[in-house]
Amino acid sequence: MRISLIVISVLFASTALAQQAQPQVPKPQINVRTDAVLFQGGPSLGNSDRVRWDFYKADSTGARSDENVGGAYDATFEEKIPPGKYVAVAALGNISRDIPFDVKDGAVAELKANFEAAQLTIIPKRSADSKDAEPQARVEIKQGTGFSDSIYGSKEIFVPAGELKLEGRIGPARAEETISVKAGEIVSHDLVIPSGVVVANAVYKDGGRPVETDNIRFETISPTETLDGTRESIAGTYGVGKLMQMPAGDFIMRARLGKVTVETPFKVTAGQRTNVTVNLDAGVLAISAPDAQRIDILETTKDLQGTQKEVSGRYGISHQETLRPGNYSVKITYDKKTQREPKEVSATVTASERTELNITQ
Repeated sequence: MRISLIVISVLFASTALAQQAQPQVPKPQINVRTDAVLFQGGPSLGNSDRVRWDFYKADSTGARSDENVGGAYDATFEEKIPPGKYVAVAALGNISRDIPFDVKDGAVAELKANFEAAQLTIIPKRSADSKDAEPQARVEIKQGTGFSDSIYGSKEIFVPAGELKLEGRIGPARAEETISVKAGEIVSHDLVIPSGVVVANAVYKDGGRPVETDNIRFETISPTETLDGTRESIAGTYGVGKLMQMPAGDFIMRARLGKVTVETPFKVTAGQRTNVTVNLDAGVLAISAPDAQRIDILETTKDLQGTQKEVSGRYGISHQETLRPGNYSVKITYDKKTQREPKEVSATVTASERTELNITQ
């Protein structure tokens, strides 16, 4: 009996030792591992924060839901998420790939994104012989309805392989071009947007005083008329000495100050600055009438009905206007309470001079 008990004790001890000696299989600390390549068969993008991974739970149809359960900026990284069905979204710039996958207990899901993309540097220029990129240029890059990106100045981006449409603009200047790239290529492309800058100034007469007021309006217009007799407006600004972005070509500068409008043709050369000075051939008439209700400036000539055309007017006791040189009539109207009859006086405007009238009687 004692011998049997000893044998049984030894057997139990041996079994316990065997169980303790058998190594336990550890559960994996991660269950998702990612990688990404620029093109099929290409090298891993490695530790690149240009790649963004996001993991979303799949809905009942297997499509991506809005519930995000993890992600990181890195082409290659490891993650642990709860078991289930998911959709991974890998993004390289504005290129993205959706990868459905399952996470199971005790297994690691290996995800690899192939972007089939190229590395493209666009250099927008005002002219073909420009040495520097134009920082104010905006370029949009499109491929069908599935890809679009936009940049300012020169910038390196990732684009899908195939044909790409480039649309560049600098102010009102435009340029379009179609290029083709292959997956894995590193491409640099100059996009020429023929354009220059224009600085507008004005004088009251040739060799006379410069215009300094910000009330002057400059507008660049097309030299050709449309079917309805109008011209397309390209750009505009108030004030003198202001920069205007313009496409290369022939245009007209229209300047308007007060009741004077003048048009001067000019030419814009790609990559150059153009200075335009407009001769208004105008003077200023300033009127003060302390008791006036309204002041009107009229032409001196009368039509067949005997009426004079009104040039400018305003309510109040003072009025100032920029006018063409010549003779004008100034009509002062008084409030009925004063029982004063309207008064009309003559005034002469001279180019590049200021004529002042003080009407007190």
